[in-house]
This record gives sequence, C-alpha cells and structure tokens, in this order.
Amino acid sequence: MASVQLYQFFVIDSGGGNALKGGSLSQAKTIELGDDEVSDQTFKIAKEGKVKIWDAAEDEAMGDFAFLWLEADACEFGPATVLGSDLAHQFDGSVDLFDGTEDVIEEIWAHNPSTTDVARVRRVVAT
Repeated sequence: MASVQLYQFFVIDSGGGNALKGGSLSQAKTIELGDDEVSDQTFKIAKEGKVKIWDAAEDEAMGDFAFLWLEADACEFGPATVLGSDLAHQFDGSVDLFDGTEDVIEEIWAHNPSTTDVARVRRVVAT
C-alpha cells in the first residue's frame, strides 16, 4: 500500500528579529493511501483570471482523497466550498449560501491577481 510522507514545519517572521517556529523537518506524518491512485496536474491561470482547480463532480474518481496538496507561484485560493458549513466566501468578499454533501470539498478556485504575469498552480491528489 502506498503512503504519503508529509513534513510539517512553519516559520513566522513577526518582524523585530523574532521568529516563531514549529513542527519538524525530520519526522514525517504518514498518510496511508487505500487506492494507490495519484493525480499531479499543473494549471496555468491568465492575467487577472480565475480557474476552478477542483470540482468533486468532475474529479469523482479522486473525490474521496486522503491527501491534497496545492502550491502556487502567484495566486490566491478561494472559494473552497467545504460543505458542512453554511457559506462560502467569494473573491470579492461576498458570501454564497449553498447546498451539498456535508464534509466534502465541492470546489476550489484559484485567482491570479497579476495584471502582467501568468500564474501556475500545482494540484496533487492521492487516494
């Protein structure tokens, strides 16, 4: 059975020379994968563009994932509509009410606020 080794570490530079650190770079958290399926996809997002990078209905085969990794070079993420709550925050600050299955990430959108550069988002999903 496949697994993901995830190292969790953070550093917060609060200014004034004080850095707050936590986690570990030497001890990984292991996430077991039941189906041994992995999807690695990169999205290009046009200047001032928005792209849906996850849709539970469209990505149904990977829908019950054990691991989701998102990384971007110059993007904002949102709205991630995680059902089970009552609302989703939109890019413009407005709020949408929605229905759906509790505790399921229905959609994730990425927005490129740049007026000059194309952005890239990498999505890795494992089940």
